[in-house]
Amino acid sequence: MGRNSRRATQAGISEAEKALKRKGSTKQGLATEVGCGSNVISNFFNRTKIDNRFFKGICTALGLDEKKIVDLSEDAEPDIDDAHPFQTIIDNKTRDFVGREYVFAEIAKFINSKTNGYFTIIGDPGMGKSAILAKYVQDSGCVAHFNVENDQDNPPSKFLESVCKQLIKKYQLSYSLPLSADATSDGAFFKKLLDEVALKRNGKSVVIAVDALDEVDQSSQKNKNANILYLPRYLPKGIYFITTIRRGVDVPLVTDAPQQIFKLMDYQEQSSEDICTYIQNRVNGSEKIRQWIKKQKVTEEKFIDEIATRSENNFMYLVYVLYGIEEDIYPDLNLDSLPLGLQKYYEFHWQKMGMNDIPRSNVKINVIYHLAETRQPISCQLISEYIGETPLTVQDVLKEWLQFLHKRTLEGQVCYSIYHSDFWRFLHKHEIIEAAGVSIKKINKQKTDILWEAVFGDE
Repeated sequence: MGRNSRRATQAGISEAEKALKRKGSTKQGLATEVGCGSNVISNFFNRTKIDNRFFKGICTALGLDEKKIVDLSEDAEPDIDDAHPFQTIIDNKTRDFVGREYVFAEIAKFINSKTNGYFTIIGDPGMGKSAILAKYVQDSGCVAHFNVENDQDNPPSKFLESVCKQLIKKYQLSYSLPLSADATSDGAFFKKLLDEVALKRNGKSVVIAVDALDEVDQSSQKNKNANILYLPRYLPKGIYFITTIRRGVDVPLVTDAPQQIFKLMDYQEQSSEDICTYIQNRVNGSEKIRQWIKKQKVTEEKFIDEIATRSENNFMYLVYVLYGIEEDIYPDLNLDSLPLGLQKYYEFHWQKMGMNDIPRSNVKINVIYHLAETRQPISCQLISEYIGETPLTVQDVLKEWLQFLHKRTLEGQVCYSIYHSDFWRFLHKHEIIEAAGVSIKKINKQKTDILWEAVFGDE
């Protein structure tokens, strides 16, 4: 959270506790008034950094002068969160975030009632698992690791290096960086750090958030009988893991610590409320969407209800559909023609872009599948070299697929990657590959040949 987060002085916390008592309220009531999760209020009173807007909100609700209770020494000290390796992902995932208080309440209940343990969030692609975890990390400032979707490089060693570094910095453990290769080869050093952190936690809970266990590359894990990412079977007191997994995927995790499985699918009513709030917020913030609604000759209430129903409580569906409306990607689109559910939306866009037209557009297909097979951010120039087309041609194709892509600048070049792993899985469905006439083997050979020529020349 860096400079966007604050914590109160110890004297400030005393003043806040007195103010809360005078107000005749509770911490849960304060959370409702401020519009944040109960975990944020707990972190405030535990003198853990919280987001500025919540810090201000708490002070306003309690009638306190934030300037008098903020710990100013924090500004003079280096902030370990400034260098959070996943800050970009956290910022991206929490943009336009709404609700999900029922999830945060269960997490808080689990941590407050158990001495340690694993809390696992399970859901379908697009339901917001990563966003929930990112929001929790943003509000709590806990140690976190995100197994990046569509990235082939998600080995246990990468997780161990990331989390161990964060623990060493956050709890000022006496180890030098960078870590040796032995420290990330298995879970022994990680377990040792957790034992040390447990002794230094001063009665506070230590939470480690790990996103997308189903995205982990388990092939490089030396001990095939160990838990995924070498997560410990036995946890020290006060140590908690919050993880996310896609529904229907089994990952090896055996533990003697308390464990709770939280299935997002079991909370349809609460999710539906959040879905409607999300749509309403997007409508309020977009003149283009409001104009589209007027053209449809329906009320905002009707629009929200219809989109929410067709989304099947899937936030990724909303991201795609509302982007399509806002950017006028489908000029002939109307409310009745919107597809039902995320998978149908992929098929809808695929057809709208003419991917199954005869004669087939091999350029379009080559661009998308080379992008998919790279599974890392890739520049327009490099894609053009792979397929033997001009960068301008490639750029024109990418424009048609921007809603599915993550765009970022790396080393001065604009690069693209597939935004959500479920779209990658859609592209690799047998019927889609067959209809597109794609040879994944041939695409990967094209890439290898180009890279070989770049390194060794035309030998």
